[in-house]
Amino acid sequence: MSIDKGKLSPELVHEGLDYWADIQPNEVFLLTNDQKVTFGQMREATNAAANELIKIGVKPGEMVGVMMSGSREYLSIWLAISKIGAIEVPINTAYKGMLLEHVINTAKLRYVLSANDHVETLEAACSKVDFDVEIISDAESSSIKLSAILAGRNTACPGVKVNAEQAACVLFTSGTTGPSKGVVMSHAHQVSFGTSFNNIVSLKKADTTYNYLPFFHIAAKFLALGSLVAGARMALTPTFSLSRFWPDVEKFEATVCIAVGGLCHMLRGLPPSEFDFKNSLRLIYAVPRPTEFLKEFEKRFQLEIAEGYGSTETNLVVYTDGQKTPEGSCGRSSPFFDVVIMDEAGNVLPPNASGEICVRPHHPNTVMKGYLDMPEKTLEAFSNLWLHTGDRGYVDKDGFFYFQDRMKDAMRRRGENISSFEVERMVNAHPDVVESAVVAADSELDEDEVLAVIVLKEESEVTNEQLLTFFAETMPYFMVPRYIRTLDKLPRTPTQKVRKVELRQQGVTQDTWDCILAGLKVTKNGIKRQ
Repeated sequence: MSIDKGKLSPELVHEGLDYWADIQPNEVFLLTNDQKVTFGQMREATNAAANELIKIGVKPGEMVGVMMSGSREYLSIWLAISKIGAIEVPINTAYKGMLLEHVINTAKLRYVLSANDHVETLEAACSKVDFDVEIISDAESSSIKLSAILAGRNTACPGVKVNAEQAACVLFTSGTTGPSKGVVMSHAHQVSFGTSFNNIVSLKKADTTYNYLPFFHIAAKFLALGSLVAGARMALTPTFSLSRFWPDVEKFEATVCIAVGGLCHMLRGLPPSEFDFKNSLRLIYAVPRPTEFLKEFEKRFQLEIAEGYGSTETNLVVYTDGQKTPEGSCGRSSPFFDVVIMDEAGNVLPPNASGEICVRPHHPNTVMKGYLDMPEKTLEAFSNLWLHTGDRGYVDKDGFFYFQDRMKDAMRRRGENISSFEVERMVNAHPDVVESAVVAADSELDEDEVLAVIVLKEESEVTNEQLLTFFAETMPYFMVPRYIRTLDKLPRTPTQKVRKVELRQQGVTQDTWDCILAGLKVTKNGIKRQ
């Protein structure tokens, strides 16, 4: 799998870095707010960290947790883990409590490298598992310091043999009908994401990508890997800021970025400025393309918007091709994959018939190896030798695909996939809650808002604001329901399953409480009064 004949086609996560460090060691690869890092410097830092990880006892094939924001240090650690044949487990920095315990326990993490901000949360979660976890940070409680790992002096290649089919990463995605699943990704799978992305956006050595996404998100990874494959520069910031977006683009002279969540909607909502016509971006890769104002947006900012369809389990398997793609379509299938629409019996459906989107690769190791420690779920996903996405869509007679919805009960908010099962489990942890059902409600930003429909104990006097406070203290901020609705009982099917379809159809009713209208906003730092 390659970008073009004769060009670099790496199969190992760290291979692109080593290639360009040999070819152009003094060329800048990484740009941050206060640093310029060359390919050569990046390789030295990666090798140094790799040798330190070996020194403390990390073995090939061992899973290593990383709970840090995007930074030069994260890149060094990620690529170092790759070089020694270990397996990176990126941890969502908003995770805490049961979600964090689940990741640590499922991956049996013996080591977690962490920024100081997350040490207290990690220590609380690690105390709940029945094995020892070494938290590597610069906090006083850590016996092994993160700064020591990063400051290693042995910059020689660690010399560990690594194969393309080996597991390189376990990315935990939000479960839809059960606990979060760990997607086991090989080296070749991760790198093929990067080459697929480069094909879609025509990434070249002259480009500078702008990466504000967290590395527990597959998009941040394939943007970084695509940059390494192309020998391009990558500008990296630890968090997204709308007010900083265009100034950052100007400062870094960025040409390509990824829009997840409602970024295009937010940029469109900004007042006119000098950046409308005077910006360096040539392309935004958006999921999905905002078809309702696509032409207006492209004209205003003088750029192109491309779209792809895929998942962590699969790859970027469908993508647009400029003006050739009809409105509302996410494009045609990649030349590297077969993509079809199937019914429940596994039959391929004809054009315009709605069914499940299913994928089959042309090349080995370009889809997931399976779900960590979930053989039954893995077999279910690979039913009939096709990878079943769980997404509904259709394809027209010309081969253009149209995504319709998620077949299972998942939501997407603030760029994160959210499991209703996990939110319900945490809602139900409140002592006054009998049961709950969590569904998606419409959002102003072309995503979902979280609506919790709750049955309370008869004697309960708890207020909606008190419930919201409890949720904000026990859930990642992006999962906290915006809407709370209280019912005497939940609607059920004859087999006693909750009829979520009915709750979704009802949506935000007159008796639904909206925290925004109540003057409350849930942020990363807790609830703020507006």
